[in-house]
Amino acid sequence: MIRPGLLPNFYLRINGPSVKKLSLLATVLLIVLVNTSVHAQGKSPHRESEAHFVRGFELQKRGDLQSARIEYEAALKASPGRADALANLGSVFAGLGDYEQAIQCYRKALVVSPKLQPVRYQLAAAYFRTERFDLARQEFQKVVAAQPTDHQARQLLAISFLKLNRLSEGIAALENVCNAQPQNLEATYTLASAYISNQQLDKAEVLIGKSFSHQTSAEACLIRGSYQIAVRNYSKAVEELTRAKELNPKLPSVRSQLGYAQLCTGNTRLAIPELQAALADNPQDFNANACLGWLYQEDNRTDEAAALLKRALEIKPNDTGTLFQLASLTHAQGKKEEAVRLLERVVEQKPDYTPAHVLLARLYFLLKRTADARKEREIIERLNLEEQNRQPTVADGRDRYTGIRLPPR
Repeated sequence: MIRPGLLPNFYLRINGPSVKKLSLLATVLLIVLVNTSVHAQGKSPHRESEAHFVRGFELQKRGDLQSARIEYEAALKASPGRADALANLGSVFAGLGDYEQAIQCYRKALVVSPKLQPVRYQLAAAYFRTERFDLARQEFQKVVAAQPTDHQARQLLAISFLKLNRLSEGIAALENVCNAQPQNLEATYTLASAYISNQQLDKAEVLIGKSFSHQTSAEACLIRGSYQIAVRNYSKAVEELTRAKELNPKLPSVRSQLGYAQLCTGNTRLAIPELQAALADNPQDFNANACLGWLYQEDNRTDEAAALLKRALEIKPNDTGTLFQLASLTHAQGKKEEAVRLLERVVEQKPDYTPAHVLLARLYFLLKRTADARKEREIIERLNLEEQNRQPTVADGRDRYTGIRLPPR
């Protein structure tokens, strides 16, 4: 039991990300600060404020967050601008799931005391939890700048970079964490996944072999399965991902990747239910939306396909593969102008994507845009010649979703 004279001014309950579990499990921090403006020996409003604060602290420790909220608000009413009460009130709101109020409290606390890095971490974590990754990135960078050895903040900074598709920066930050904390498996898993996403397969292979080639956890199976997809060993990928699903069917992306691996082996019958389950677990799963959209389009389920492809584009607005698929679908529906607009976005982002140029040329002819059609034909001839003259590489034949060629159906 903590004696009153040693009572910490902050009792921060983090309901945001933790490096212990990337599933964002809550952790608890106790932070001791000295706030001379609110000592019980001060004026009457300060004594009243401190009494409410102490009661709020005890209630928060017991998990009675609503009652703690009332006490902290009373403490702030008696003594506005208390950084400790604002921070603890923010943590109470976070515990209640009201992250908007939590963010406002943390920001006000930092206006009073800008150097309170634990509070800045809470603010960054709240931004992260609400998927405002650029704001999270900015705050985590400030924490890391002030505390370079805070590897928890550095790891979440890295994940923020990855969520923003800033892969190189995310990888660099993760490498720093892994070098400092070789035992940090969560960081290692994330780094291996980032290497795979960034097509740094040699680095991924070395890291997997060094860190968890013989581990039997669901996470290790997932990473090994992802790597096998990247090197186009789909049967081995199915084996690893099936094991991962058996160990933890709720592991993020496991069913989505398993569905994709099944698709690559030509087993559509097994792929579809896995992708549907992935979508049910996470409607924002890009891969599940894109792959199911493609499959439904192949089965002439055009309305369902269009909805899925549009949602995939909401998640990744500039994904050229999904843009191309939606363009093909809108073309099949007779919406030529809309298809052209989508295809023009594709070739702007990926000038060497021959299928998009072929369909664009066809639509230009149909729309009587003869000069544009001829220009596209010239591009197609040039691309075909370049294709004939170069040797096949790992990058050749990548599919529209993850850089891997789908087998013929």
